Amino acid sequence: MTQADSFYQFWLEYLKEHELLATRLWHFVGTSAAVIAGLLAVVAWNWIYLAIAIVAAYGCSWLAHFMVEHNHPVSFRHPWWSARAALLLFRMMLTRGLTESINNFKLL
Repeated sequence: MTQADSFYQFWLEYLKEHELLATRLWHFVGTSAAVIAGLLAVVAWNWIYLAIAIVAAYGCSWLAHFMVEHNHPVSFRHPWWSARAALLLFRMMLTRGLTESINNFKLL
């Protein structure tokens, strides 16, 4: 299995763990806050914003998994693939909406 095939399989599992729209919206909020805080860290040269970015991203996503989706985040098993998948989900929500069934979407 190649690296891309492995991530693709992870992506399919990731989408199953983010089946509810409310979960994806919480992830979107957390990723948005993390991106803004990351940019503030660079612009203000204040690294406390990086801590805020991490807390915002993980806090919103864990809240969604435990309170909305009632499952466990996959970030513990594959942290780098999870970050990549979260950014891909964020991008798809920005460009396509991702409000339809997750079964309609494929990795670009």
